[in-house]
Amino acid sequence: MAKREEEVKVGLVVVIAIALFLTALVSVGGVNLLRRKRVTYTTYFRFAGGLEPGAFVRFGGLKVGVVQSAEIDSQDSTRVRVKIAVNEETPIRKDSRARISTLGFLGENYLEISPGTREAPRLAPGGEIAADEIVQMADILNNLNITTANANTLIRHVDERLVTIADKAEELVANFNSVLREENLKRIDSVIANIDGLLEENRAPLKTAIRNIDSTTEKLGPTIDNANQTITETRKLAARLDATLEENRKGINDALINLRIALVQARGLMADMQDMLDNNRSNLDETLENIRTSTQNLKEFTDQIKRQPYSLIRVKTQKDREPPIGK
Repeated sequence: MAKREEEVKVGLVVVIAIALFLTALVSVGGVNLLRRKRVTYTTYFRFAGGLEPGAFVRFGGLKVGVVQSAEIDSQDSTRVRVKIAVNEETPIRKDSRARISTLGFLGENYLEISPGTREAPRLAPGGEIAADEIVQMADILNNLNITTANANTLIRHVDERLVTIADKAEELVANFNSVLREENLKRIDSVIANIDGLLEENRAPLKTAIRNIDSTTEKLGPTIDNANQTITETRKLAARLDATLEENRKGINDALINLRIALVQARGLMADMQDMLDNNRSNLDETLENIRTSTQNLKEFTDQIKRQPYSLIRVKTQKDREPPIGK
């Protein structure tokens, strides 16, 4: 009886141990003993951060799957292709982001997927999850070193500028002290005294000048008002002229058109007269020559009558003059 009880106790311990082992495999090792249906997704990283197959995949901090593979992308050797398997009901959305994280400083790295937004649609199985690259400690230290070097350079420049400013300040103080020497102070007092005396002597003329300026300013007020009124009237006149031009625009245009037509006709008439003169130039020359000859003959006849007036009553007839022949 006692032996049977011991066997029962040993069996219970074995069952409990097996149960604990299976629980550990499920919770810690990520073994899918319950054969829950899983779907796969892919994401890409420039730096995998020690992520290996079997690492946990968390969604909002909860374990939802494991990393199936992590290998260099055959299409792009500058990035790592990570394939994950997660529970089918995991609500991964199109704006969800994947990043490599760790629990504490000594914990192993795992893949964290952000929930995204409620409005975004679900990401289809086999899709690609956008990745957020992790910041490496080496990059942080490198940036810190660069920042430190820049700070040292800045401090060195500031020190140089401070030394320069200090030297300029010392020169300024020295110059100020040289200006404030007793001889210069006496000269300044003398100049101030002269100015006071000059003001005292010319106080009355200055007051008169100020009064004249005030009086002139008062007289300028009406003049400015008149000028403003004149400007206003000029603007009104310009507006009226604009309105008049606007009203008579058609008549003015018609008059300009008629004037243009008259100028064209006058130009044609002048051209016709020029052509007529050119065509009758020879006849005009012949007519002028005949007129000149007739005038010469008439002049000779007149001179003869003056010399021999009795020739008009002579019985003897003289030979008739021949008429001028044109050239």
